[in-house]
Parts: sequence; structure tokens; C-alpha cells
Amino acid sequence: MLPYFSKLGIKMKIHCFNPKMFSTSALSPLQLPSRMETHLWYVLPNEVKSQSLLSQYVDLLSPPEKDHVFSMRGDELQKSSLLARALVRTAISRYQIHSCVSPKSLVFGKNAHGKPEVIWEQRDDWPPPPLHFNLSHTSSLIACGVTVGSPIGIDVEEKQRTMKNNIMSFAKRYFSREEVEVLSAISDPEAQRHEFIKLWTLKEAYVKALGIGFSGAPFNTFTIRFSDANTNPEDSTIAIVPLEKQTNLTTNWQFAQLELAGSHYATICRQKDDLPGG
Repeated sequence: MLPYFSKLGIKMKIHCFNPKMFSTSALSPLQLPSRMETHLWYVLPNEVKSQSLLSQYVDLLSPPEKDHVFSMRGDELQKSSLLARALVRTAISRYQIHSCVSPKSLVFGKNAHGKPEVIWEQRDDWPPPPLHFNLSHTSSLIACGVTVGSPIGIDVEEKQRTMKNNIMSFAKRYFSREEVEVLSAISDPEAQRHEFIKLWTLKEAYVKALGIGFSGAPFNTFTIRFSDANTNPEDSTIAIVPLEKQTNLTTNWQFAQLELAGSHYATICRQKDDLPGG
């Protein structure tokens, strides 16, 4: 079995957008992603310093969102929560969906497991787009993935993330036996730490794409398994191997891993069906 490489040879078109100072007015319109594309938006909170701009972002939020943001303890947590919601609103409103869509007009709900989704206005003359999005953030980076016609899950983690406890003890608690064996075979502690983080993002992105989260699909109920294609790590593909008879652990998913801003690992998970070779 291969370790968890950061670059995978997968037919997934990914476009990254980093609007360092994403404005709340005069948003440049974009076409929706094709059914073979994934758009990944991200922002670094430390790059957003304008108090005037932050105030504009507050104005975009719904009253419950504002209450949530200001319930956070500490300026940095409030800022991160605000930027996450503003990024989702400004990113989605950029797409040429409908002339009436603005960042402030978007309405969000959650599925039964708490995954956020857009609640589109029901109109006889306008079918809502099959747009999906998912959000992930650390204290230093916030990312939002967008697809059309395919559920999506994303996860980002800092490359320099450290563990309070022993990595292998943590892995034995949350990962499958097969995954623990792969990590145990890595003798270099620093390399082992990086592979642990990459594996975590793979598993987290998968359960988020399923729409059920960790509570609905604990990490130790499935294995992330790499297939070795021609012994070239960059040609590896990923298989989901359920360890129990759970109908919610579907396997028709594709993954891509990449680095963002040189400081974070990111994983995207989306359904295979709409992709070449899926």
C-alpha cells in the first residue's frame, strides 16, 4: 500500500480563486463550473485587514449569522467566522445564476446532518441550479469548494499542524487497522506527521461529501486505500473500502489533494459519475 501522497493523478479539473480583498460590490461575474470542474475559493484571514471591508461583510449576513459571529469569543475567532460566511456568499453570488442573486439575498439551510446548502427561491420561470458547495477552515485559511451536479466535500489542514498526543495513538483511535499499518511503516517522524494530516483531510472530505459528517460515518468504519498504478505515485487512485455493512458509505467518489498558499493541505471529494472515467 502506498503512503498518502499529496498529488494524485485524477481527472478532476480544479480552478483555484484567492480574492485577497473580495469586495461586496461590483462582483465580477463567472460562469458556473462545468459538470467536470471544481472551483475552489480560499482566503487568508491575515490578508484582510480593512475594518471598513469587514464591516461591509457584516452587512451581508442574516441576523442569525450575525448572532453566531458575535457570539464567538475573541476578535480572531469572530473575524474567521465572518470571513467564512462572507466568502461563501460572495463566491456563490459571482456565478451567473440569476439577475436577482446578490450576496445578501442568499438564504441557507442545513440537511438532516447539519451540512449547509443554499435554499433557492422557487419560481415557475426559473429552475434552481444544481449547485453544491462545502466550506472548511483553519485559523489561517478558509476555503469553499463549488460544483454543479455533484455533492462535494472539502477539508483543509495546516501543514505545520502538531498533535498534543502521540500521532500513532491518535491514529489507532480514529483510523482503520490497515491505515494504521501504513502510517506505522513510515520511520521518519516528520514524514509520518505529514501523511497523517493528508489522510485526515481525505477522510474528512469524504464524510462531508456524503453529507453525514463524522457522526454519521466515523473514520474507523472505512479505509482509504490507494491502488498502485504502474508504480507511479502520481498515477495512484483512491478507493473507499467500507469495513461494515453500511449503506450510507458509498464508493463512487473521486479525490484530489493539493497545497494552498504553500502552507495548507487541501482535499476535494466529489462523485465520480460526472467525471471522465467515472
